[in-house]
Amino acid sequence: MITRRLTLALGPALLAAPAIHAQPAWPSKPVRVIVPFAPGGPTDLIGRLVAERLGQEIGGTAIVENRPGANGNIGSAVAANETDGHTVLFSTGTMYTLNPTLYGTSQVDLSRDCVGLATVAALPNVLVVNPRKLDVTSVQQLIERGRRSAGALTYATFGVGSSPHVTATLLQKLGGFEAVNVPYNGSAPALNAVLAGDVDFLFDNVTTSTPQIQAGSVRALGVTSAFRTSGLPDVPTLQEAGLADFEFSGWFAAFASRKTPAEVLPRLRAAMAAAARAPEYAASLRARGAEPFVTPDADLEGFLAREKDRWVRLAEEAGIRRE
Repeated sequence: MITRRLTLALGPALLAAPAIHAQPAWPSKPVRVIVPFAPGGPTDLIGRLVAERLGQEIGGTAIVENRPGANGNIGSAVAANETDGHTVLFSTGTMYTLNPTLYGTSQVDLSRDCVGLATVAALPNVLVVNPRKLDVTSVQQLIERGRRSAGALTYATFGVGSSPHVTATLLQKLGGFEAVNVPYNGSAPALNAVLAGDVDFLFDNVTTSTPQIQAGSVRALGVTSAFRTSGLPDVPTLQEAGLADFEFSGWFAAFASRKTPAEVLPRLRAAMAAAARAPEYAASLRARGAEPFVTPDADLEGFLAREKDRWVRLAEEAGIRRE
């Protein structure tokens, strides 16, 4: 028999029970990981490694969806407008820092429209040429060829503000020459253009160009990091090649829309951070020439703000403008 006293004692527990059961299960469907570049490039490659590990962390499935175009702005717009808590954007550092400045028509600003979940990897670029089209064996020879005539050389990028565009612009500024930018929708099509002889050079990510370098299909002239990369130990840095002020290593991070349900964000952030710290994921990155790069959770917001200020200032100094 339930007395009035017992009913009053159990009241708070009885009231709390429906709230516990009413909390929606998450994930209730596969999580989309939007990669805003074409398949086959470094963002796609690392994004797939992240998605595989994320699926394990959430006890479900994470599926990569490629949405290329406008240097990541198309895919970013899709992710920024999602509200169901099952969508992640996999972004490059230059997308986050420079796109809002360089794409005046873009309605997406990741610092405004999304929240950071975790940084997950760092990766230098490597300067490559097609030796059958451009017979140069050093950075200085490439610079000398560019100085002979303005606009004589062409270079591939993933669009204005992409890492190949930033690094190629720095090369031209420090080398004192001008070349013509030819944009593509990602690393794979840009590298294919070099292989086909359609363009003269490309600052590609190490992960996608290394197999072609090892096969002799393209020639590596230098890497953009301060130190040589373990995957290409015989390739000098741009600093070693004579450009003392040249240093660039891109980073990758995962974001979620600010419209993501508040109760989902902490779980999504925790799962992504755990995925980025997994030893198996780190080993997979290193096997492809990249390195783990995990910013402490407490400093993530500050890191993103500092990086945005740094790259906007660098773009201004290098004369990178809207096109």
